[in-house]
Amino acid sequence: MSIDTPDRDMHVRPGLGAAAHVMQGRELEILRIRVDQPMLIFIDKGTKTVRCGDSPSVQAFPGQAILLAGGHTVDFNNGVLEDGEPYEARCLVFDPALLEDAYYAGRIATTDAAAPGPAQLLRQPSPDLAAAFENARRALALTSAVPDAIVRQRLLEVMHWLLEAGIALHRPQVDPRISLKVRSLIVRRLDHNWTATSVAGQLALSEATLRRRLAEESTSFSELLVDARMATALTLLQATTHPVSEIALSVGYESSSRFAVRFRQRFGFSPTTVRGKRLC
Repeated sequence: MSIDTPDRDMHVRPGLGAAAHVMQGRELEILRIRVDQPMLIFIDKGTKTVRCGDSPSVQAFPGQAILLAGGHTVDFNNGVLEDGEPYEARCLVFDPALLEDAYYAGRIATTDAAAPGPAQLLRQPSPDLAAAFENARRALALTSAVPDAIVRQRLLEVMHWLLEAGIALHRPQVDPRISLKVRSLIVRRLDHNWTATSVAGQLALSEATLRRRLAEESTSFSELLVDARMATALTLLQATTHPVSEIALSVGYESSSRFAVRFRQRFGFSPTTVRGKRLC
């Protein structure tokens, strides 16, 4: 199924959520992607496999969906079918603020709906859930046409249909690791000229303390900076039609060639490989 989208781009409403229509030109293994917020993904073409730590892997085919709980680092494999059609999926991200809705919280308290694991397969999503999902996705995409109050209700409708299926969304547990605090700060302004000194100041730490605590978590400031930028760049390559040079600028690289080198180092393939010839 090919889905018409008014504008194939990332659509974000702070405090509500985000929507994306992802396309990928060839099969790729994508490792160590941080998923901070609950996300529902409907597969339209190809296959999607998700692995998280020691949990069993989950694979979805067209017409199926995967719910990611948020608060985990996962590996993805987005596969294309033998006919060569690109991988295609639609995604909704739920802002944690939605999970504090009083009526939704009250329903969770009075049902036996279970919290999903890191990745949960919806083998046969109900037509009602699928329709609510698409309505919410389109409401987010039509940023100038649908008021925030309506977008909120459409996202909540998806959450309530998940409850009807026995699945309750919960706010991801707070992770105290300093590396996640650094990453959260960086992703707010990926094109900013971040330094270890400026980030340490934002976190009320000395630079030496920041570097020591990151080393204790087996990472470094430079690794986190590159990883945050490359993860966002990957999403933009999959979910938008923006030129690679524009994506590079948006994540802090004036040089497209330097960006391409960093991207290949992180993922093992080039930015243009993500889209493939059919999507360029």
